Amino acid sequence: ALPRPGGLLYPRMAGAARLFAALGASLALAQEVTIEVYYGPYCPNSANYLSMYLQPFLYANIPDVKLTMLPYALDTATHSLPLPCPSPVPGSPCGALAAPLCALQPFAGAMPQVLTQSYVAAVNFAICDLIHANHGAPAALTHTQADIEQCAVDNQVRPKSVTGCLSSVQPSPEYMQKIMDADAKLLPGRMAPFIFVDGEMIDNSQPLLPLVCDKMPNSASCAAAMSMRRFSIGPRVANLGGGDRRWLAWSGTAGLTCAMLFVALRVKTWRADICQIESARRGLMPTRRFNDFDGDEEDASLAE
Repeated sequence: ALPRPGGLLYPRMAGAARLFAALGASLALAQEVTIEVYYGPYCPNSANYLSMYLQPFLYANIPDVKLTMLPYALDTATHSLPLPCPSPVPGSPCGALAAPLCALQPFAGAMPQVLTQSYVAAVNFAICDLIHANHGAPAALTHTQADIEQCAVDNQVRPKSVTGCLSSVQPSPEYMQKIMDADAKLLPGRMAPFIFVDGEMIDNSQPLLPLVCDKMPNSASCAAAMSMRRFSIGPRVANLGGGDRRWLAWSGTAGLTCAMLFVALRVKTWRADICQIESARRGLMPTRRFNDFDGDEEDASLAE
């Protein structure tokens, strides 16, 4: 019998289709990026990084990203939480831990997780609360229950879901496991916030979006975000009086107030264990001013 016309062609086409489908699935899998952010709840450098680099990244709405974000309040000498923690005593990491724990801990078991609306709302609430907790000396902001409630309202988080648990919240096993796992892989001489991209600890003085988008070369969302000047955050000194102001995404907090705030911050002893740089190479507190993009000023860090 003669071979059926196309009898060899169709299987080959089907095989090619399966191959392309497998390649497409492999490419999609390869483009998924995991980000981990462990920040000091009483740390100006953390407040600076999260507001400058994480919030613009969230605003860019890049798909195929999974995020872990949790407050880190371990004692660096013992690698454990002090007791009690959270604490009613202000002016320490444990004293500022309750509100972000109430907001973020419910998501800990699923972290790293995709950026759902409720999760992003909790993250933005935590950043707003972090800015208020680091209110400076003299205080440019306050960190009261009313401020916590306002941060919740401004970020579409139910206020009672936070304020209702402030007095009783305790670290969950899922939260502690995530924090202890993070602590075990910290590199020596680093300070909060501790940032990992696909498991690799990165320099927390660098913008987050370009680092993530370098791993997603075929992402249309990355290409669009990187083409916009507002996301091209480089190591420039802020020009807060410039004519082309692009305020970053503040969770209900005025950008100028917070830029003034960080210049005035005082870093205390335990806070410094987590937050202050330990490398004699730099000898500076790398709490950056907020980037505008006017002028050609060089990179700057604030002296301690």
